[in-house]
Amino acid sequence: MVVVFFFTISLYLLPCAPFPATLPAQNNQTMLLTIDNLEKTFGQRTIFDKASLTLYPGERVGLIGANGSGKTTLFRIVTGAIEPDYGTIALAKGTRIGYLVQDPVFNPDNTVLDEAEEAFADLRRLHHEMRALEHKLGDVVGEEQDRVLRRYQAVQHEFELAGGYAFTHRLEATLLGVGLDRLTWDQQVSTLSGGQRSRLALARLLIGEPDLLLLDEPTNHLDLAAIEWLEDYLRDFKGAVLIISHDRFLLDRLSTRIAWLNKCRLDSFTGNYSAFVQQRELLELSQSRAYEQQQEMIAKQEEFIRRFQAGQRSKESRGRKTRLERFKKSDEMVAAVGKDHHIRLALNTDQRAGDQVLRVRQLSKAFGPRRLWEEISFDIQRGERIGMIGPNGSGKTTLLKCLIGEADADDGDLRWGANLNIGYYDQRLDEFDPELTVMEQVWEDRDVNEKQVRDICAVMLFRNDDIYKSMSLLSGGERARVRLAQLLIDKPNVLLLDEPTNHLDIASCEALERSLTDFPGTILCVSHDRYFLDKLVGRMIILQPPTIVDFLGNYSAWHRRQLQLAAETSAKATRTAVAKHKHAEPKPQPPKKPRKDNPYLRPFGKLGMKELEKKIQQTEAAIAAAQVRLSDPETFRSHTRAQEIQIEHDRLTAQMKELEKEYFSREEED
Repeated sequence: MVVVFFFTISLYLLPCAPFPATLPAQNNQTMLLTIDNLEKTFGQRTIFDKASLTLYPGERVGLIGANGSGKTTLFRIVTGAIEPDYGTIALAKGTRIGYLVQDPVFNPDNTVLDEAEEAFADLRRLHHEMRALEHKLGDVVGEEQDRVLRRYQAVQHEFELAGGYAFTHRLEATLLGVGLDRLTWDQQVSTLSGGQRSRLALARLLIGEPDLLLLDEPTNHLDLAAIEWLEDYLRDFKGAVLIISHDRFLLDRLSTRIAWLNKCRLDSFTGNYSAFVQQRELLELSQSRAYEQQQEMIAKQEEFIRRFQAGQRSKESRGRKTRLERFKKSDEMVAAVGKDHHIRLALNTDQRAGDQVLRVRQLSKAFGPRRLWEEISFDIQRGERIGMIGPNGSGKTTLLKCLIGEADADDGDLRWGANLNIGYYDQRLDEFDPELTVMEQVWEDRDVNEKQVRDICAVMLFRNDDIYKSMSLLSGGERARVRLAQLLIDKPNVLLLDEPTNHLDIASCEALERSLTDFPGTILCVSHDRYFLDKLVGRMIILQPPTIVDFLGNYSAWHRRQLQLAAETSAKATRTAVAKHKHAEPKPQPPKKPRKDNPYLRPFGKLGMKELEKKIQQTEAAIAAAQVRLSDPETFRSHTRAQEIQIEHDRLTAQMKELEKEYFSREEED
């Protein structure tokens, strides 16, 4: 069994009731996927109740909702792995679906390259048929040769249309893009880490270029460079994308629409995640006001009925009572705004640390010939909030473990300050005793009473019989809540956090952000959650083996700086090339040939050489400015504005190609 599933479907329906499979198209676009009046229950639990959603080509829809709300179940229904109780799934004719699951399964005997090439099964079949037909052409004559030749031409045309001659480049670029370097390509899949397996699954899916991508937490196990590569890839993807993710930064950069799975239904919101948050707040405010006004009206009617149920106006009172009872049963009743159950964190400390929290000098660590970091130094002061990022394998977790004494550095010195209570959050969450219950694990070796433990468990949504669940039965999200519950009791004044938002849904991430923002102590946090880093930290430590970069600012500030540096480097290289050309020694040239075309018919043919060079520099600067704006999350709060900037960026890029073409054509003519 393989991890990535492709389906080619003429018309794929899952009918469970006799009603139309399609809905009217919007804006004259052909619908790619329609989910209509979906219903599904497991035992006594309702997952979907008349849930509906429509996807169009080119859309990138973020699917969000609480953990356990049914997001993955929806994907499995769309792909036919689960049957709905009621409702219809309709796909446009010929649609190919690519589905990325969270837990990939491969043939353990295959190499990385073998698995990646499985995405080109059809191309390989066509390629083999072309070779066979080529051999056959030499063995036949007459009408049979004509027939074989026609077949060869048809197969070759199909091979070319499918990008057959470029598949090797596409395969290599995709593997490198997701972070699988060439050294891993000949490794057997059975030797890969969990993160490498997830990246291979993603690469194999993208290589296949389906019409509809169903991505279930695709950024799990990806480092920031791979996440940014994936974002760029999906922004250029011509098909539709339905993506489950708790990465709000990615949802802000990619999403053209948000589908919110809430109370068993799917509600759509135009724009990215930040736009969704604003729209949801406005809707809830409007609903809350309408509910209050309706409740006031009902209270007045009930008071009238009570006062005049006997006497001269009793007939009117009875009439009002009948109408009120009918109204309460109608669809005109406005529901109160639901209060979802979310974790409520309030991390506090009862002791003040010294001014100098940590001093690191000349610290080094290597594994064999691979150097993680060499002679790195930095200080941490009380109250600082520092984010740590770096590529996978750069030693972020190893550095944290060296700091708390769970691993040894090869060389160097580190000194903690005075009066510290250090709390460590390990992303693996594997230090728990599987035989203990939730309550026993939270309480273990902690000087608190039973009521305090029960209260802390309730705050972390472990209520009633949940506190007696065995740790061995908990999901990743539940184990994360147990560790956070322990930190609530421990009251540390220094927090070392290793990927704390992994396994948490968006609501829990936001609750953690609020708590850490109010936390009075010191924080050093490893995270690839860029939204989280932007909200929380004011300083970044970037691991770039074997060195580090210490940057004052949050993630977005650092990313903008990288784009600016890249743009400046590019502009400098262009200026150097232009200057070198201008001052180059003139070479003997053959007699000039008359131009074969009219330069005034070319886009920039009428510009002089100096004007052309100036235009190139201006266009480079404009492209760099557009890239900086596109890297700013604020840009994507307005979907229209983001589209305008992207369109302008694409126009400038195309213009730069024309300018370079004109520039080099002048060199050839001179």
